[in-house]
Amino acid sequence: MSNPKLGYYSKHFSEKVSIIVLTSTVKQDVENLLTSIAEQDYEHTEVFVQHLESISELVNQTTGKYLLFLSPSTTVHFGLINNLMYRMKVFNLAVLSLIPTFKASGFIANCIYPLNDFLLLNLLPLRLVRLSSFSAFTAGSNDCLFFDATIYKQYKWHEKLHPKALEATEIIKLAKQQRLKAEVLLANKFVYNTVDVKDTASFSMRLLMNFSNNNLAALMYLTLVIVGPVIVSFDFNPALIILPIGLIFLSRVMIAFLTAQNPLLQVLLHPLQMIMLFGLMLRGIWGHIALSIKPKK
Repeated sequence: MSNPKLGYYSKHFSEKVSIIVLTSTVKQDVENLLTSIAEQDYEHTEVFVQHLESISELVNQTTGKYLLFLSPSTTVHFGLINNLMYRMKVFNLAVLSLIPTFKASGFIANCIYPLNDFLLLNLLPLRLVRLSSFSAFTAGSNDCLFFDATIYKQYKWHEKLHPKALEATEIIKLAKQQRLKAEVLLANKFVYNTVDVKDTASFSMRLLMNFSNNNLAALMYLTLVIVGPVIVSFDFNPALIILPIGLIFLSRVMIAFLTAQNPLLQVLLHPLQMIMLFGLMLRGIWGHIALSIKPKK
């Protein structure tokens, strides 16, 4: 209800922005992203594509006043950079993360990938990331991260985490702990992410990150949201059934509108999505447990 989306502000700026495309492999295709960057209405940019360099090495090469990190699976749309800069300036932000609009094709993709938005928006009012100083109110997306370059280089967040990848949630948390302002918003079609249904293992871990990798919290959520309505339905009491059905319907419709999804499709797919959520979350929990007990070399 707080409408946590990046808006179009019709403001124009001229400071240089350094765009860093983070790739997992040297051969990863970034042509669509580079084409969309070239079509932006913002001309004061420099673009770096990661090959074998660490993030730290790339940042040291930049000369822009702002840093924009993008994943290769994204494409950006007209007006993005000006709107990011306006938001940064108005609220004096150190970091702004956008959660991209997912562009899914196929039945399986539409069953799986809306789940992350469903979890995030049900668990956390995104406005609280900026309005509250508590680090518990933290979220983020690696797909689009925008920084004040001076602050970023001062705190050297890239050296505090894995040298080959940014974990947006952890960076937002670090910024808040250092009394800096951070914000997380929905991309509102300014950034799209083309999803790959093959990589369900990493998506399971992404779902678990919505619970700060807390296995107990994730299991409690599954019990309340999935097992709870099933148990209530066995009673066949219309007065009890109508409440969860109404809440589910309203939440799916509102989240669908916020994330540019088809609301009718999301309502119809909800039972199947919950089954998939149950399986994916259990896979993520097991993977997290296996990782934690794996002996360190």
